[in-house]
Amino acid sequence: MKRYHRISAVLLVFLLTAGLTAGCAKEEQVVKVNKENITLWYYWSQSYSKKELAYLVDSFNRSQDEIEVTTQYVPDEDFKKRLAYSMADGDMPDLALVDSSDFQYFHVMEPFVDLTDEIEGIEEYLPEVKEACTVDGRIMGLPYGMNCAVLFYNKEVFEKRQIQVPQTWQELYDTAVELSGEGHCGFAMPALASEESVYCFLPILWSMGGDVDALDSSGSRAAFHFLRELTNSDAMSRQTINLTAKDLLRQFVEGNIAMMINSTSMIDSVEVLNPYLDYSVTSLPAAEDGTKTTVLGGEVFGVTNGRHQKAAIEFLRYISDKERMSEYMERSSYMAPRADVLEDQYKENALKRSMIQLTQSARLREFTVEWPYISQVITDTMEAEIIGDRNEDELITEAAARMKEIREENR
Repeated sequence: MKRYHRISAVLLVFLLTAGLTAGCAKEEQVVKVNKENITLWYYWSQSYSKKELAYLVDSFNRSQDEIEVTTQYVPDEDFKKRLAYSMADGDMPDLALVDSSDFQYFHVMEPFVDLTDEIEGIEEYLPEVKEACTVDGRIMGLPYGMNCAVLFYNKEVFEKRQIQVPQTWQELYDTAVELSGEGHCGFAMPALASEESVYCFLPILWSMGGDVDALDSSGSRAAFHFLRELTNSDAMSRQTINLTAKDLLRQFVEGNIAMMINSTSMIDSVEVLNPYLDYSVTSLPAAEDGTKTTVLGGEVFGVTNGRHQKAAIEFLRYISDKERMSEYMERSSYMAPRADVLEDQYKENALKRSMIQLTQSARLREFTVEWPYISQVITDTMEAEIIGDRNEDELITEAAARMKEIREENR
């Protein structure tokens, strides 16, 4: 009997111990790590760009258990307004991926966090990409990548019609007219009221001798008049004032447009939408003196001040790593902002490798507080020229006066 009691006591202790162990294990399973949540706003509309950003965010989130990044897409045409309102209300995202030409404008509204001493290898970033986010010698943002405006053209159409790729703006006009008809347009470029339209128009303005501070000069008049000529001859549709760069890209891959000015960042989207399209990209037409000009573009990450800024900087450290950047830039249509990554980029892809050479003729947009207002004047004038129902001289004179007023207000 005593032996029975001893065995029962041992069994009871065993069962109680096992129960406690199981209980502890169960409690450990439900323990959750409270991650610090940060939000990133962006305006990319191309599917491959969204996919790449999602991949970077997901890989960062899985790489550690302290920070969780979530993204929010804001359409390009609404992005400036939404971000400006958020800054005014004090309800900003922790990270914002903004167009390089808008960075200074937003920084004045609500200063971004100084990243000069926070990002390892920042000295390897190209001077031209750092210029957009440099304030008083301090680097206030992290460039993501570079692109430039180029001429996309349908090789099959050109070969079928035995037409050469235009080398001057006059040749582009003549070619566009020749390739138009039966519901098709020979040429297109973005003209919606957004920065991407200004980005594509500036090389025309510069090539024809124009300047944003002299919109009533003969060169500037010629550049704006060029848009009116294209639409009056039906070589470019007036609907471009309602279409984004992505919308025009879709028209191009469907064969409705023979040529277009667009960003090199669209190259991967062509492959996604129509992998069988026989097309190529080349430099934009030259000025009368033979000089070829394009514009350099790109985006910059800005970290907003607040309790999550350290976590946001950790994400930027993650994506700025040289080896990691080499991997994800190779999958993109962007040129790396780091010189030590760019030099080895796209060596197995001749089309993308050619982009790097095309940037040698690129000019920078203006990086000033007033640029968004200047940009608005340009797109308003572009739209009016394309519609073509206003007196051209009055239109240009008004644009020049608006530009002068913007400059005087910001002195």
